[in-house]
Amino acid sequence: MELVADGVYRLGSGSHNFYVLTDGDEATVIDGGCSREWPKLVRGLKSVGLSVDSVSGLIATHAHADHFGIAKKATENKIDVSVHEDERSRAVGTYTGRFAVTATELPIYSLRTWRNFLPLVLAGVMNLDHLDRVGTFRDGDRLDLPGSPVAVHTPGHTEGHSMFYCRDRGILFTGDGLATMNLLGNEVGPQMMADRFHLDPAQARTSLRRIDGLDADLLLPGHGRPWSGPPAAALIVMGD
Repeated sequence: MELVADGVYRLGSGSHNFYVLTDGDEATVIDGGCSREWPKLVRGLKSVGLSVDSVSGLIATHAHADHFGIAKKATENKIDVSVHEDERSRAVGTYTGRFAVTATELPIYSLRTWRNFLPLVLAGVMNLDHLDRVGTFRDGDRLDLPGSPVAVHTPGHTEGHSMFYCRDRGILFTGDGLATMNLLGNEVGPQMMADRFHLDPAQARTSLRRIDGLDADLLLPGHGRPWSGPPAAALIVMGD
C-alpha cells in the first residue's frame, strides 16, 4: 500500500485507486477495486500491522466493477458493505438501466486507451459479483466507521454516486465525480471524466457544486494521483 496521508493508504494500479482509512487498529475500506484485488488488500493490511478482521466496513462511491469488485469477497469475510440508497439496485444486480460504459464506446484503436485500461482488465474489471444484501446510507450521513466519513451525494456518474468527506483530516474521497487523470488521454490534474463514462454528464457537473465549500486540502480520486488543495481550487482548475 502507498501512504498518501496520515493513516490513509492507496491501493490499485496506475489507472485506478481504492483506499484504506485507518484509525488506530481499525480500518475503513473506501471503494473495492477490481475483482482480483482481494489478495492485494489482505497483503496491504498486513504490511501495516492490520488484518481483514481490522476492517469495520467497506463503503463504495458507486457500484461499478473497478470500485466494487471485492465487495462480494468482503461480505464473505463478514465485512459490511454500504452504498448510497440510490445505488442499491446496482449493488444487488437488479438495476435495469445503462450500467456502465461498454468496450464498444471506447476508442479501442488508441494506444492510450489500452495503456490505461489494460491494468484494469488484468485486475479483473471484466467481472463483477453482485451482493445478496447491502447496507445503505443517505446524503449527509456521518458513517459510524473509522475516520468518520460523511457521505456527500454527487449523482451523475451513477444515480447514487457519492463522495466521502473526512473533515477532521481535511480529506475528500472523490470517486469518479472528480478525477486527476484522463483515461482516454494524457491530461493530468483535476478534471471531469469524459462524458461517455457518466450516466448523466450534466448532472455530474452540477453535483460538483456540492463540494465547492468543503474544508478539505487533499482530494483522493478513483482515477489519478492525489491532489493537494481545496475542492474550490480544483473546480477553478477545471473551469467549473
